[in-house]
Amino acid sequence: MKALRTLKQVQNGQVHLHLPKQFWGQQVEIIVLSGAQQEGREEAKVSLRGCLRQYANPSLAAQEEGGR
Repeated sequence: MKALRTLKQVQNGQVHLHLPKQFWGQQVEIIVLSGAQQEGREEAKVSLRGCLRQYANPSLAAQEEGGR
């Protein structure tokens, strides 16, 4: 499933979308959400800290600590 997300300003009760060619001739689902609902939503912060620990070489880690 392909998805396209865009924010548009409603003008005279209408919204105009220009879709990429990959959507042409296909049935699409359109979901409309008001912007007020989206403003209060906070994105979850993702931390990558420690994710490479499984690949660490303990002997080299000791050398790195001594070099600081």
